Amino acid sequence: MNGFSKASLVIITLLLTVIALRPVVSQQPVLAASHHYQSLVVSTRDDVVQVQKELDKHLAEERELVGPVNTERIFLLLFLKGAR
Repeated sequence: MNGFSKASLVIITLLLTVIALRPVVSQQPVLAASHHYQSLVVSTRDDVVQVQKELDKHLAEERELVGPVNTERIFLLLFLKGAR
């Protein structure tokens, strides 16, 4: 192996090492999306009209219905709203 081949291999090795180590040495900051939510639990009578009124009221406030829970006498509505 002559001097030119050795010098070429050394230069290629150094360049590949710099390329491989660049992400480790200089890391880029990452901004993750933050999710802040406000939760609300509304309890109402197990009456269709009353439940519909509560649904209409809170959906008009741009709240998202996560899930209704029906117990024996009480109907629970779970809402989320993203904080702005």
